[in-house]
Amino acid sequence: MTTGSGGSQAGGNGGAPPVGGHGGASSSDSGGATGQGGAGGGTAGAAGVAPPTVDVSGRWGLFVFEDPVGVLVSQAADGTITGRGCTSGAPGVVPAQPEKPDTFYGCAPLSGRVSGREAWFAFGTPYEYRARVVVSADSQRMTGTLTASGATILVPLAWRRVAEDALWLDRGDFMRAGSMDDRYELTLIPEESVGTEFVAGTPYPIVYREHTIFGTLGSFWTDEISAVAAGSPLRVGPVPGTAPALPHSLSLDFDGAGFTGVTANTPSGGRYRFAVAKGLP
Repeated sequence: MTTGSGGSQAGGNGGAPPVGGHGGASSSDSGGATGQGGAGGGTAGAAGVAPPTVDVSGRWGLFVFEDPVGVLVSQAADGTITGRGCTSGAPGVVPAQPEKPDTFYGCAPLSGRVSGREAWFAFGTPYEYRARVVVSADSQRMTGTLTASGATILVPLAWRRVAEDALWLDRGDFMRAGSMDDRYELTLIPEESVGTEFVAGTPYPIVYREHTIFGTLGSFWTDEISAVAAGSPLRVGPVPGTAPALPHSLSLDFDGAGFTGVTANTPSGGRYRFAVAKGLP
């Protein structure tokens, strides 16, 4: 089980990535999670459910989380969600990779709803997972908070679609540590920034691990990040927009010791420059 990167194929205990939930881009409360740092935004279970404007039907994988959680979702016309969720791997794989028994995967029925571009769904394996997310307009990405066995993770976790012939998301050759793998704390440089979604004096922690990025600026998978061999900066995204205050692209300057500066761009047109301190406690 690999903590934080979501690369494990073994069942886990519903752990969280090692990033604090404070200091994220401002967004609305996501299913009762308090503080800044959530990106789901939404009113899961609240009155006034709107007609769905996206379709989440299909297979999804959650990344930058201790367990490689996967779901198979069917969405009805009224936005009702049914399906199946698994602690390790996405259900419904092709015959060449048959789904293993529930005792191995920890799979269970799933239910939820889509309202506009917001969605919420839950399943118990017996570990209980409750996701509250914002779906991109093209229905290819979901970002939000996750409650696992009663603990809500406030950093914005992301879901991506899993290929029909795959067990889970493909990490390629990145299941190994690199010299830049570490925890970083970003601090806004106001005079080099445009926008109001991030503020001076607030720490914004992120983690770079196995060519994956997660933290209060969002979560980005390996194939959304340029190769280290291509040189500085690392170029991230743009990815389909979900929560409005979350960056859809990043540029990360680096040297042999790690990141030296970060630029974030948001869908609103905001451009933010951050100073970087390496090695959070």
